[in-house]
Amino acid sequence: MKEKPWNLQLILISIVRLILTTGLRMAYPFLPEIARGLNVSTETVSRLISFRALAGFLSPLFGPLSEALGRKAIMLLGIALFSMISLLVALFPSIWTLGIALFLIGLSKAIFDPAMQSYLGDRVPYRKRGWAVAVTEFSWSGSLLLGAPFVGLLIQLQGWSSPFLALSVLGFAFTFILGLAIPQIKGGTIGETPKFARVLKENPVIFSAAVFATLTLFANEAIMIVYGVWMESSFNLSITGLGLTAGLIGGGELLGELTAGLAVDRFGKRRVIIIFSALTALIYLLIPLISRSLWSALLSLFLLFYSFETTIVAVIPLFTELVPQARSVMMSVSVASQSMGRALGALLGPSIYAWKGFGLSGILAFIFMFLALAIFALKVKESRPRPQAGELRV
Repeated sequence: MKEKPWNLQLILISIVRLILTTGLRMAYPFLPEIARGLNVSTETVSRLISFRALAGFLSPLFGPLSEALGRKAIMLLGIALFSMISLLVALFPSIWTLGIALFLIGLSKAIFDPAMQSYLGDRVPYRKRGWAVAVTEFSWSGSLLLGAPFVGLLIQLQGWSSPFLALSVLGFAFTFILGLAIPQIKGGTIGETPKFARVLKENPVIFSAAVFATLTLFANEAIMIVYGVWMESSFNLSITGLGLTAGLIGGGELLGELTAGLAVDRFGKRRVIIIFSALTALIYLLIPLISRSLWSALLSLFLLFYSFETTIVAVIPLFTELVPQARSVMMSVSVASQSMGRALGALLGPSIYAWKGFGLSGILAFIFMFLALAIFALKVKESRPRPQAGELRV
């Protein structure tokens, strides 16, 4: 069967990731409304979100399988799992099914993302990989820019669980479409499952990259988990207002993805990461001080997520080439590390906010982001890219 055009593959992969990411992120802006719908506290729902982040720790179990079974099989497993668990919540809405679903949605994304990113690493030359990664990362901003207003509308019309049915239907449809569109290409070890411990021992840069990812995501999650509550309490925003705020943040992320896609291949991935990591740390420190009105708060959030998203998107293509002979192992460790950061941020963020407010949240986020920057600058170096089997000439 003739292989589908590469641009079509990239678009379809991005749509699938948009569906997954909307399911992953929709709890943030609507956390108060979900809590009210379940008749529980916002702290209870935030704890479930932190539990969901723990699913990413299982990502390294699937990284080696991507080398043995191929990227396509693991990507399809991720989206199929997401679709089934979303349907469960739609049919049986409760605090228990939500908790189970949040965990398995986190797992489905932890399965899908490393295989998808490794697929890009296999197919796109390193010198052009930044743009390909940025295209798939548009789904991250799209989850707030497009997904959040859609989710907010469904919640207003049909209640907090209604978005899960829509996401389930879309997920099942695109599981089938993606299965037809992308070829089955095996990973760097061509059908062999690499020994995880040996890969880590022989490549200490993986540990440094993992620490960077953990600290970076901890800092961001500690802010992300409380911003909806902060905006609602500080500026008395409605559900629609929170959805529009999420859309504004999505706009900042979209601009960050565009910046990374245009800059990293031209100016160097490592240089862009260092510059925007430093800028992100500075904004964390300043955001509580300059957010004295609704408009200044919205501007601060826009700049923060622009800078943060540029950093994260620039990191992905660099990480895909740190250990090219076991690319999916490296990317699964990255996902697990990000999940650890998110879990810690979701777990501790509400307590920090409840204790000393948004000011302390910003200070601690600055400290951890600065530590992440120092580790990256000292320990994470680019390797020389090598041609891969199946790599496109683009």
